[in-house]
Amino acid sequence: MTETQASELISQNMTAIYGYAFARLYDKDKVEDLSSEIICEILSSVKNLKDDTAFWGFVWKIAENTFRKFIKKEEQIQQHREPDSDNLISICETSVENEYIEREEKNTNLYLLRRELSLLSKMHREVCVAYYVDNKSCSQIAKEKNISVEMVKYHLFKTRKLLKEGISMTRVLGEKSYNPGTFRLDFWGDYNKYEDLFKRKLPGAIALSAYHIPMTAEEISVELGVSMPYLEEEIEILETAGVLTKTGHKYQTNLVIITDDFEKEFIKKTRDIYSKVANSIFKNANQLIAKIRKLDFYGNDYDDNRLLFAILNIAMVNGYMLAQDKSPMGTPNKLTLGGSGWIFGYDNDYNNHHFYGVTIKTPNKTNTAWFSAVNYRVISECQIYDHSGFSEKAEVMCDAILGNKANIENNTSELLIENGFIGSKEDKLSAKFPVFPDKVYTDLCEIINPITEIICDCMIEISNQAETILKDHVPASVKNQCRDIAKIRFRLDVAAFLLETLISEKKLILPSSKTPLCVWGVRI
Repeated sequence: MTETQASELISQNMTAIYGYAFARLYDKDKVEDLSSEIICEILSSVKNLKDDTAFWGFVWKIAENTFRKFIKKEEQIQQHREPDSDNLISICETSVENEYIEREEKNTNLYLLRRELSLLSKMHREVCVAYYVDNKSCSQIAKEKNISVEMVKYHLFKTRKLLKEGISMTRVLGEKSYNPGTFRLDFWGDYNKYEDLFKRKLPGAIALSAYHIPMTAEEISVELGVSMPYLEEEIEILETAGVLTKTGHKYQTNLVIITDDFEKEFIKKTRDIYSKVANSIFKNANQLIAKIRKLDFYGNDYDDNRLLFAILNIAMVNGYMLAQDKSPMGTPNKLTLGGSGWIFGYDNDYNNHHFYGVTIKTPNKTNTAWFSAVNYRVISECQIYDHSGFSEKAEVMCDAILGNKANIENNTSELLIENGFIGSKEDKLSAKFPVFPDKVYTDLCEIINPITEIICDCMIEISNQAETILKDHVPASVKNQCRDIAKIRFRLDVAAFLLETLISEKKLILPSSKTPLCVWGVRI
């Protein structure tokens, strides 16, 4: 900020500065002098202000320091005067200003002591409180903590040293103390035991803080503005879950976080690929649609638009699985909380997601039918298949494929009917999506294989680029996770981008009502 800008702000708010001086001075005749000194000090120091938004915090800090100097200067002037009968009392008595300073210094020291206590590690803190607050002896503390008396004395010595050093330090709370950011976890595996871990803000803020640079618990505490007694348990939970790793005294987030910055660079470098591929697969699908209609399956009489959605969606899923065969992911990780798979995160609220989840080849208990349901952001107004209640919904969907009677003990059928996935007539369920006999489905996959191959190649190309770019945005400790995360996250997004391209170019038209565009079933 320039001196001119500061002068303009001060002139607009002169009353506030005079009010500050007037409220603090015992001698109201000196208000003008103090106000002038505050303004001069602000103007001479403003060149050091790096953040213009912090101007008023900067102003009141200078005002406080200038007031203290002003009072000390006045005291020195008073002490050098010859005492007389009129001012003897004023020299001997404690002034209002001195009382104010003493009170402020006492409060400041108490605040600093409490601040430093809040940053002590658990053992240091508990020993210190037990000795100085609870008046327990060293032998009592040793017995309670199951450590030696000499160790108690060491903790007390270390604590006194840390408190003395800390009180003399200037600590600045990090940005996440007032702006914790957004962290969202993603999971790809057999059973998600991590979904409840980040429902609160603090665990996510810890993961974001300790991502790029390893941090001690004390550094995380200062960054977040959260005292150690509240922080330690959260850190322990995240370490137990494998989200944080500890090396020496420092913690670091042990998963890939896909950031907004990465997404912007990735989209910029890959956006031109999709249009060419989308037009190619659409042209192929159009040429094959007449041949596909000749196959005997439920839905072969859909209009071209609806049938093209189905054909292309099946090719997308098959393309993804083919890409897995040609360029597979590694072995799923054995996760600390149980199960196996991959966990990763985002520094945003899924703002950049284009793919909304998939159920691939889910069979019923008797293995007589299976279905797949794929959600894309671009079709969310027509279709969102809720993957919660996974097993119960799968049974209902397969019952609809087989035309079975509704199971009255399974209450998920009403929700699926309401959302247009299935129908019900005379207690029998029916599918509102294409249903293929197993042999016909095999024939269909053979017919659309050229489309599947094009999509597969695109997915591999995109995930390879995503891996390369992602490695430039993550810390060295998690670079080895980038290959699998890129394949999981960005191959499926290819399918979403291709559909978005075709819809934006009006080659595919979204229905105006709820329609399961990207669901199909197979009777075995």
